[in-house]
Amino acid sequence: MIRLLLFAIVTLGSLSPFAPTGVFHTDPPSASTTFDPFIAKQTAAMRSDYVDAVLHEAWDRYTLHLSLDPEGPQLRGELSVYLTNRNDVEFDTIWFHLYPNHPDFGGRLDVTSAHIDGIPVPSRTLHGDTLIGLILPQVLLPGHSVTASLTFIARTPRNASQRSFGAYNMEAGVWSIASSYPLLARYIPGIGWDTRPIASRGDFTVSAIALYDVTVDAPTDWHLVSSGTRIEHRQTSDQRQIARFVSGPQREFYLAALQGLKQIHTEVDGIRVISYVQASDEAAGARSLDIAARALQVFNRRFGGYPYNEFEIIQAALTQFYGMEYPGVVLIEQGLYRRSDLLLETTIVHEISHQWWYGLVGNDAQGEAWLDEGLASYSQILYYEMTDNPAQAQAELDAFRATYRRLRERGGDAPLATPPAALSNGRYVPVVYAKGALFFHALRQRIGETAFDRFLLDYVAINSFREIAGPDLLRSAEHACVCELDDLFNDWVITATAVPIP
Repeated sequence: MIRLLLFAIVTLGSLSPFAPTGVFHTDPPSASTTFDPFIAKQTAAMRSDYVDAVLHEAWDRYTLHLSLDPEGPQLRGELSVYLTNRNDVEFDTIWFHLYPNHPDFGGRLDVTSAHIDGIPVPSRTLHGDTLIGLILPQVLLPGHSVTASLTFIARTPRNASQRSFGAYNMEAGVWSIASSYPLLARYIPGIGWDTRPIASRGDFTVSAIALYDVTVDAPTDWHLVSSGTRIEHRQTSDQRQIARFVSGPQREFYLAALQGLKQIHTEVDGIRVISYVQASDEAAGARSLDIAARALQVFNRRFGGYPYNEFEIIQAALTQFYGMEYPGVVLIEQGLYRRSDLLLETTIVHEISHQWWYGLVGNDAQGEAWLDEGLASYSQILYYEMTDNPAQAQAELDAFRATYRRLRERGGDAPLATPPAALSNGRYVPVVYAKGALFFHALRQRIGETAFDRFLLDYVAINSFREIAGPDLLRSAEHACVCELDDLFNDWVITATAVPIP
């Protein structure tokens, strides 16, 4: 996400992060040797070179049936999650996040029934109904699987972006229905289920990779946009349509319904790129498409390939922040399309880089937000370098330096590993985004260009479809440079040492 406090320069000027190394890892399971129709359908979402990434039967599997009522606006849903206990402890409860019940969402998500393997089960909620625990009829042993089934109703606000989270809202022709379903919480080995209260500061969602098969029943005059790829579509009457989507391995499933927006598209590196824009901003929409295609192309080279067939960008009324990332889809604040500076480009680039830093390489956004936001911010610099705009790359870097310097001058510095909830008094953006970006610049200066390039590629290749923690990044960097970086990591990440600003 890019907050409105973003300092990215334009031409105008928790859980403990120190848990044992690797505690956040979720290793991809071994490949199946038998045909599985669920898996076979998932491959439609993937570029051909990356199909092997979904040939794993042990990913948790979501099957969703959603019925949209824009008049509400609300949706009714049926969710089935096939999940396996991959840990060495027994489960007596399975926890799901209910993100729309957080006050910042301004909406509601009510679970109306819950079953485990077809048996009705009791439940309990925590933290203002933002978590629901399904109490198992019998413990789930290590290596065993169950199917959790829930029915639910999700209600979104209307025209609420000035007072609540704009990605869960209907406004300006965009019904953005982010996080509208119960989302399985992570179980972290050695710690337990992630049942922390959700902090307003930073991104809300913390989730593991899963596969999604989603069927949506909606009015025909709304265009559906989602994570993944549409594999079926039909009209059931003059007024209703049914569309089916598969995701490939993703951290969550995003859905929006659009009305009145124009779409333009192109292709880059075999990826279909689509931009949705207000009719009055069509020229800027074409520019947004060019930016998105260029960013995907340079990041494919620098970080390793984007593995999915599609990528979509939506002009939306976000109001309180500039952009928001979801798997395969980003939302960009509508006002940026009407500016004459580089803020639209910088925001799109930042959000697209999150397809790697959050999408492929996962981390705890509520605990160590610097891992994705810091690297996404530094990716702005890398993008401008790679698109022959060194002056803008320097301007971005100078802006991060100035923001971090002001933070230190007012005594607000903090370790990068500080959870967002602890970064009050306007310190979240300067620490996570500015200091985070500067850490990666310091790392680059320390290990050199060749090793830094190798670090980026290996970091993605080794950690794709996993959840990592700070020590995992350190290990990747040390492997790339064949050197020891404990002092750098300690001074920037673990402590608030007064480091030289690179």
